[in-house]
Amino acid sequence: GFTFNYLLWQPYTIFNLLPSEITSVHFENLSDTSSSFAIFKKEGKYLFSGTKSELSGWDTSLVIRYLSYFTWIPFESWVSDIRSAEKSLTEQQYPLYRLTLSSAEGYTTILSLWEKTKYENGEKKIDTDRLLGKTQANDDFFVIRYFDIDPVLKKRSYFFPE
Repeated sequence: GFTFNYLLWQPYTIFNLLPSEITSVHFENLSDTSSSFAIFKKEGKYLFSGTKSELSGWDTSLVIRYLSYFTWIPFESWVSDIRSAEKSLTEQQYPLYRLTLSSAEGYTTILSLWEKTKYENGEKKIDTDRLLGKTQANDDFFVIRYFDIDPVLKKRSYFFPE
């Protein structure tokens, strides 16, 4: 049978913004909140996590590089076979990470990422290669490879090299 699912006709892209199009990034690491951070662009300058002025001792080229990773972040597939019980269970758990990206056009994407499990020989295990993701745009989960999302999963310390 032919099932029409509009999701399958959309590109498998989470983020597709140039650094110049990004006005803010808020990265929340919910298991290690001290490593969370936010970057804001104000009058062409980058401010870091709630500071009112440009910070010294941090590398703006690292910020530009970090923002460049949002040029294209794809996901692997939609999760079509997730049971509603498992879905609500996942939604009730705190995500591992939450990324809020705001664009110059005033559009905000909120990406939440959860641990993904898989079954190996009938045993439930943590999938170390993939995460479950979901944006605020709709209720559907997708599978994202660490390989694709890892560049933006940084800790605050990344921007302050010793």
